[in-house]
Amino acid sequence: MRRANRREKLRKYREVLRALPTADQAFVTPADTLVMSLLRLVTCAVSLMLTIVSSSAQAGNSRRAYSATYTGYNPSTSNFDLSSPIYYQLPDSNVFGPGPYPVFIWTPGSYEVYTDPLSMQFVSEMSKRGFLAASVQYNNTESQQTCPSYVPRTQGVFDASRSTSAVGVLCALSKANCTAGIVTSGISQGGMLAVIARNYAPNVKAAYALSVGAYNKAILPIDLTACMGKQNTAIPANRLTVVTGQADPSFGTQSSVQSVSGFSCPDGNYQCWDPSGSGAGWYLVQNSQVTDGNADHCYIDVGGCNDKFDANWLPPAGSNWALKSNLDWLATFGTRRVFSPNGQ
Repeated sequence: MRRANRREKLRKYREVLRALPTADQAFVTPADTLVMSLLRLVTCAVSLMLTIVSSSAQAGNSRRAYSATYTGYNPSTSNFDLSSPIYYQLPDSNVFGPGPYPVFIWTPGSYEVYTDPLSMQFVSEMSKRGFLAASVQYNNTESQQTCPSYVPRTQGVFDASRSTSAVGVLCALSKANCTAGIVTSGISQGGMLAVIARNYAPNVKAAYALSVGAYNKAILPIDLTACMGKQNTAIPANRLTVVTGQADPSFGTQSSVQSVSGFSCPDGNYQCWDPSGSGAGWYLVQNSQVTDGNADHCYIDVGGCNDKFDANWLPPAGSNWALKSNLDWLATFGTRRVFSPNGQ
């Protein structure tokens, strides 16, 4: 592969040299042409050298990006006939071997695009941890969200019995090893799908959900326990982590996150962990822990839902609610967490 890339670069370089203008082809004097040609030769040579160096570096770091399509849930037809895109990245084969790899699937929140900065942050981070890391687009533009809307969208992405679902397409890839395990994550509506995923994909081993809850109190109270209550989700409590902001207008209450998680702690706690030591549990991010002082629905951002990520959440931040800590936990298939030394 590396030699083939170099041959291609050399071929293009020779084509550039052949295309250099002669004195009778250009609106310049012969002397000017000679100077320009020499300059172009130098420029092309430098460019070629840099390209070869860059190509070699990229070959050494074999993480690759690809795209695919699947058929998800179409609310217009109430069928699974909506062609939707998938973006995925392979890990560095020099570090993790040639594969196949376990699979990570990210589902974005409402009105979010599968290749937005947040999606790419998760995909990049999980490919660095040895996963075939994918982000999946689905129909996420409905304004009224209830269990009857979450469930078919989850099936569209995660139904392992259907070869054309996102899971079906990804697990059919030669570089994917879904038997080794699938882990999921998502935010808001996408977080709901990540939690429900194992109901339809038995190989889902662990889930990390952001900004979710079992009771949506934003405008009209909506009870979501029929699909989000622990008694109705197949993901084991000791393989699920829920992180929501205390000022989240929809889900920012202890009872809401506890109902999803399955772990309960005395009233007033802002974090609660599996006593068996799996690292699963829930966390209500406090206003005092985020840069803008408002741990809202997008507590990961500074100043609202804008992809201006809070440094307190981004790596290398190591708080129990931060990205690194939770993805490190997820990469162990939800079996081991390194807790923050300061307890936060």
